[in-house]
Amino acid sequence: MTERQSVSDNQQLQITAARPLNPRSLRLEFSNGEIRLFDSHRLRGPQFIPLMNEEYFKRPVIRNGDLGWEELEVTASARYIYDRSVPYDDNAVAKEHIPTKKEIMEERLAAILFPLMAIAGIFGLVWWYIHQ
Repeated sequence: MTERQSVSDNQQLQITAARPLNPRSLRLEFSNGEIRLFDSHRLRGPQFIPLMNEEYFKRPVIRNGDLGWEELEVTASARYIYDRSVPYDDNAVAKEHIPTKKEIMEERLAAILFPLMAIAGIFGLVWWYIHQ
């Protein structure tokens, strides 16, 4: 397959059906015939923060072949969703998400940095208050 064919295939990929399986997962059907499972934990970026509310996430809509959500101006391309989903078999028992090494490291780094940043903020406020 050439690069041109690959790009063409990427542009043609569309979501044809979306159904919530639980408050955090969607069963998606794509134009290439695949059925895939999408977990909301794979969404990255500030535009997806409203989808942490399960009431929004469980109401997906298809907009021109891409995935959107009712009442929100949020849309994710079919390719973005496809790349962050896994093959799904309706007859199989759903498997638990196994985090990647990168995800584990990001979580550990956040667990260390967040408290440090909070402490630094407190020290900054105390310093500012003392030197007013």
